Amino acid sequence: MDRPIRIVLVDDHAVMRAALCSLLDARAEFSVVGEADNGREALAVAAKAAPDVVVMDINIPELNGIDATRQLCARFPHMKVIGLSVHTKGRMVSEMLDAGAMGYVPKSSAAQDLINAIRSVMAGNMYVSPEVLGDFVELRSRAAPGKSAFEKLTGREREVLQLLAEGNSTKEAAEKLCLSVPTIHTHRQHVMEKLGARSIADLVRYAIREGIISADC
Repeated sequence: MDRPIRIVLVDDHAVMRAALCSLLDARAEFSVVGEADNGREALAVAAKAAPDVVVMDINIPELNGIDATRQLCARFPHMKVIGLSVHTKGRMVSEMLDAGAMGYVPKSSAAQDLINAIRSVMAGNMYVSPEVLGDFVELRSRAAPGKSAFEKLTGREREVLQLLAEGNSTKEAAEKLCLSVPTIHTHRQHVMEKLGARSIADLVRYAIREGIISADC
């Protein structure tokens, strides 16, 4: 490539984005062309900035990194997504890759790991950090057939689940998703039925346990 690799950073912590920007922009082969602090903004920034690579956190507001990756890859299949998260369990790696990401690097890794990941995905290869590769391979090798409860939710139901678990009212969720309040009520009912939840508190606990939102939301 005869130009720098264009990169968008998605993380809800400004300090983290600043550190990544300094790391990557210090190298002539990379150029950070946009930043976002939530999943919905990530889609808008990616559409405008047209990056080659999107570095995506998982625990981000409004639309988590897994669902944002799924939508991003569907809309812009030429863009490459790398998951960058505190999560080191194979399940999160698996979910990001299943959503369309081509790489995964835990935030505990050395800076060179992210650089290697960007170079690798731009060469058309998958990249999973050595730090999480063992757990990921073990999970894949013993994965049972069938979908988990979360996988049975539709994309819209996952969005509603996250917004409600983050403390948004039904009306606020409807406004953010450009849907009617009755439609949100219907999605909420379907989510609760599929997850076996009896209350919003149950949804919050589920979302925290599954890493959809962080405990400090």
